[in-house]
Amino acid sequence: MKKRFVCLANSYKEQGRCVAGIELDAKGNIIIEDGKPKWIRPVSADGHGEVSSDLVSGISLLDIVELDVTEECPDGHQSENVFFDEKSLERVGTLSKGKLNKASEESKYIFATRYPSISEEVIEKLSHSLMLIETDNFEVIEKPNAEKPKYPKIRLKFSYNGFEYDLPITDPDFQKRYWENPKIFDKINSIKLCLSLGVKFSETNRYYKLVAGIIY
Repeated sequence: MKKRFVCLANSYKEQGRCVAGIELDAKGNIIIEDGKPKWIRPVSADGHGEVSSDLVSGISLLDIVELDVTEECPDGHQSENVFFDEKSLERVGTLSKGKLNKASEESKYIFATRYPSISEEVIEKLSHSLMLIETDNFEVIEKPNAEKPKYPKIRLKFSYNGFEYDLPITDPDFQKRYWENPKIFDKINSIKLCLSLGVKFSETNRYYKLVAGIIY
């Protein structure tokens, strides 16, 4: 089945990428079901479902992507997962940022809690692994990086519904732009964030919240 979606995440995942977005109808409008946007995450049968970087590295946030879905393959809280024909994937346009306004979600917490990670007990109660939110209180913070001392790890500190979050940024395009211009947010009043849940981290048996895409 042929589907289209607006790309809101093209982030690092294992040795490849995690691509995800919100489905669009035939007229290019965001699909809303039960009051929430309908998310889609194309995955492969490899590892943790990561997609080859070579296949999707040319896709940017807000690009409209078309592909043939061969099978829906939800995996626990990752209800958005689908297998697809890699040869069918194609960039067919760009979505206006303003069209995302009705897709921003409202909930008390980000993925059920106000903490940066989620336990196995909580994850079993979740039926989604992607969110789009908007915030007007945010800043990039740097943390030491033992592997690359010249390039600290960057995280986003932001507020949502009265709670503060401090989450890692896995958006490679934003990382590149930030290192080219660390004052990237100086004249930006609000941003939209595509948030995702990573796979279980074996050392802690917890699932960490990630900033997978930043739209500004």
